[in-house]
Amino acid sequence: MKEPPPDKYTRSGIYKLTCQECNKAYVGQTERSFYRRYKEHKQAFKSNGHTSNFAKHLHENTHPFGTTQKTMQILEYHKKGAHLNTLERFHIHTEHKANNHLNDEHTIFPNAIFDTLLKDDQP
Repeated sequence: MKEPPPDKYTRSGIYKLTCQECNKAYVGQTERSFYRRYKEHKQAFKSNGHTSNFAKHLHENTHPFGTTQKTMQILEYHKKGAHLNTLERFHIHTEHKANNHLNDEHTIFPNAIFDTLLKDDQP
């Protein structure tokens, strides 16, 4: 008998948290489970901490913190390492180009390769 696949939130990689009110997004990576990382952002929201740009945005704009399923999107499954860092930077770049990101400005930098990939994805 085949074992069921693990819950997608028990894995690690790149994720996106989207504000349910304005659709602004925060992209991050985790080597822990996605669910644990979601709980860390939620705890920062509850304590009004500034350890999460996503939680900070919600507080500053009086937006609610949604459920895992409505708030978190898994973008890539991957283990920690240089490749994961590149994937995260690409997804942050994508949100930045759409003027939709909540990440720190120091994580944004010009990247002609990412721009070319994004142009190739458009019809």
